Amino acid sequence: IEGNSKVFPLFLLLSQRLQSYDGLEKKLQEVFSERSSILHQLSKTSKELDSIKGNLQTLKNDDSVPKKDVQRILELSHKQREEMKSLQAALQKQLDEANERAEKQQATIKFLKVEMEKKTKIIKDLQQENKSLKNKLLSGNKICDAYAEESKKIQAQLKELRYGKKDLIFKGQQLMDLEHKLTLAKEELEKTALDKESQLKALKDTVHICFSAVLHDQPSSSQRFPTSPSHLFRYSSLINSPRVTFQQPHAKDISRVQRIVTATKSPMNPGIMRRESGGVKECQMEKVSPSSEIKQGTATPLVSSGGSLNAKLYPRTATGKSQLDDIFFN
Repeated sequence: IEGNSKVFPLFLLLSQRLQSYDGLEKKLQEVFSERSSILHQLSKTSKELDSIKGNLQTLKNDDSVPKKDVQRILELSHKQREEMKSLQAALQKQLDEANERAEKQQATIKFLKVEMEKKTKIIKDLQQENKSLKNKLLSGNKICDAYAEESKKIQAQLKELRYGKKDLIFKGQQLMDLEHKLTLAKEELEKTALDKESQLKALKDTVHICFSAVLHDQPSSSQRFPTSPSHLFRYSSLINSPRVTFQQPHAKDISRVQRIVTATKSPMNPGIMRRESGGVKECQMEKVSPSSEIKQGTATPLVSSGGSLNAKLYPRTATGKSQLDDIFFN
């Protein structure tokens, strides 16, 4: 657009200069036509003068012509000469002025030609610039289209990233909830482990109390449960074994064991002890298989809710040993 705005005034100037150039050419043609007409008149006057000279000579030769006529003719010729001189001077001035004008016009014509050449070069340069600008505009439009497509792709990727961010935030919240739940479960497991340790300690104490009560209350059954420290050490190692699981006793079983311990302290005759030996609540133990492991929340009963030894389940064999000894030590 700027190139076109520069080109239009140049065209106007060139058209004006061309019009002035045409006007100057017309004026020069008029001057040359006037000059040719003046030269034609001068040639006519020169011919007339020649004819007058010839007439004068003929008059001089003729004696019959009076002198007055000759003088008149001479005066007329003199006047004509003066007029011819004045005409020649005027024509010379006109010719000089016409030459000056022609020179000026030729100089202006040369200047206009040079300017025309410059303006044509400028016009060509502007046309080339317009072409280059058009090409640049086309390339810029293509680049803009490419950038628009890239921006659309980037906007789509941003939308996907926003949705992915929301999903990640939701998953992160779920993970935080799971972590909180895991921490709670870990705390509960630690609490249950501590409770189990305390339960195991209590069960070990109750088992020791049961063994001591049974061994002190039944002196006649020394063959089944020998009172030597080495045999007690055998049972204590069984109690401390991690392969044996215990169940926490009830409060009523502990109270019964305490009643048995207090009863052993009071003096009794052997008959009464034999009668009460059948009614004493004994402890029951169970041997765990080697393949089994300690499970959470499950335990095999070592002391039953009733708290009595099942003599019927563990009768004596022919060698004098009970099945309880076989279970514990085999």
